[in-house]
Amino acid sequence: MFVTGPNVVKTVTNEEVSSEELGGASTHSTKSGVTHLTAPNDMDCIAQVKKLLSYMPQNCEDVLPKLPYEPGDETREILETIVPESANQPYDIRSVIDGICDEDSFFEIHKDYADNIVVGFARLAGRSIGIVANQPMSLAGVLDIESSKKGARFTRFCDCFNIPLLVLVDVPGFLPGTDQEWNGIITNGAKLLYALSEATVPRVTVITRKAYGGAYDVMNSKHIGADMNYAWPGAEIAVMGAKGASEIIFKNEIMAAEDPAKKLLEKEAEYAELFANPYTAAERGFIDEVIEPRETRKKLIKSFAMLENKVAKRPRKKHGNIPL
Repeated sequence: MFVTGPNVVKTVTNEEVSSEELGGASTHSTKSGVTHLTAPNDMDCIAQVKKLLSYMPQNCEDVLPKLPYEPGDETREILETIVPESANQPYDIRSVIDGICDEDSFFEIHKDYADNIVVGFARLAGRSIGIVANQPMSLAGVLDIESSKKGARFTRFCDCFNIPLLVLVDVPGFLPGTDQEWNGIITNGAKLLYALSEATVPRVTVITRKAYGGAYDVMNSKHIGADMNYAWPGAEIAVMGAKGASEIIFKNEIMAAEDPAKKLLEKEAEYAELFANPYTAAERGFIDEVIEPRETRKKLIKSFAMLENKVAKRPRKKHGNIPL
């Protein structure tokens, strides 16, 4: 797939490129993001389409498909051991997804594109849900231009077909740098913010570890209309990490100290004690409940059941002005 073929490219820009390099399946699934899924042959492609359609209603007015499900012990001890003790150590968010959702039900979309965010469909107690999750294994889970667009596109799709959204948060912020700023991280990051803000489907958030700054706000926070927000006990909800925040907030105090390095460590510890936990946010109502990881699946099943008949009243207008 391409708008102009290799011959035209060579004539106009003098670039030598093959059809496969310019618009092959691998190119579009990893670099451009045009392709959501790839398949080695027709049979696998048809199987993937069948699986995709199994999560969707027949149309936007229809009810979501629900598989038979026998309630049982919804405690998942495996969730207690996934997040490392060190805040700088990565882990695979797919392990958290597998621990929360029905067995073998997660169907990932856009797997090879913008892999610092994971999106896909899954089932929870037999019900279809859409999942948007930061991936600490790639770029520490930061939001950048590509991941914001990927998450926004998936969010809009789920909202179109009334598929509830589960957002798993472990985000240190937006990716800094001239490349990001010059290519419009402000407007592209706002796409995810806008998509989640405008979504009228049930929206539930679980903060597994870090939720810093503007990226915390964007990732389905209470401030943009999330229905239920949970946090694990080790979660950190703050404007930034303890070290960076202390250097700014207590700059004058640190500079005036006899031993600035020691003073910085003291202030860092003070800030961490105050904000490197979810309870300060819970006191202010930004987190509905701090839950044990093992209880996550149980809480989510109850939350989505409660929100099943959610109705959102919107002002009458043609459409909102999404930051394209």
